[in-house]
Amino acid sequence: MSKSKGSTLIELLVVISITSLLMSILLPALSRTRRQAKSVLCKSNLRQLGFAFSMYTNDNSGSFNSGRGVKQWFEALKPYYQDSDGVLLCPMANDPAKYPWEGEGTFGTWGPEWFDGICGSYGINEWMTNPPRGSPFSNYNPENNWRNANVGNASQIPMLADAWWPEGWSEHYDTVPEYSGQWETVTYDDIGHFCIDRHDGFVNGVFADYSVSKIGLKQLWKLKWHRNFDVSAGPTTAEFNSAGDGWMIPFKDY
Repeated sequence: MSKSKGSTLIELLVVISITSLLMSILLPALSRTRRQAKSVLCKSNLRQLGFAFSMYTNDNSGSFNSGRGVKQWFEALKPYYQDSDGVLLCPMANDPAKYPWEGEGTFGTWGPEWFDGICGSYGINEWMTNPPRGSPFSNYNPENNWRNANVGNASQIPMLADAWWPEGWSEHYDTVPEYSGQWETVTYDDIGHFCIDRHDGFVNGVFADYSVSKIGLKQLWKLKWHRNFDVSAGPTTAEFNSAGDGWMIPFKDY
């Protein structure tokens, strides 16, 4: 009678070791694939919002919405995206319980308690608004506003992008955040609203020509946010690299 051989302890340990090795290789790849899929969905959201902007300007003689102080972009566009409130949320930042002011800027949402139950994780370039005379922000360097869709070099003018706040008046002299999603209320370094490591060194954005693409974090200072934005006067490489604990060192230079 032949006896069947059982697995030895060494063989079992080898199997466990190989399984652990394979898991250590596969899990990061699966995580990366999941993040990439969410980035694709994020771009899809922005593309839909770009269509909504396009329809809004077509119905308003080419003019952009009035902006903060009168009607926010997500309120003005509501008839065009209707009940699809989920389009306001990047899949990487869709938890209403995560607040930027509680250290959740990168993957947090704005609202809903401040914006009548609406929450989102995209922000508008407020220079692409058309505030009427007498509104609270009509005198905030009004010569800088684009105001309508009839603009040149539109592919370099950001309209809407990943952000921890629903708006931002970005300037070329805005300083580099000390960390991704740094909460600020008084410094007015509004470009920091968009400078968040949400998509592995990038954010997604829709531009004035309604194209959608990823934007490198250091590239944010190279975009034409408003008519007088100086794309050559942003932070130096040394300033990027010295911010905080050097969190921007790994990211691509532009």
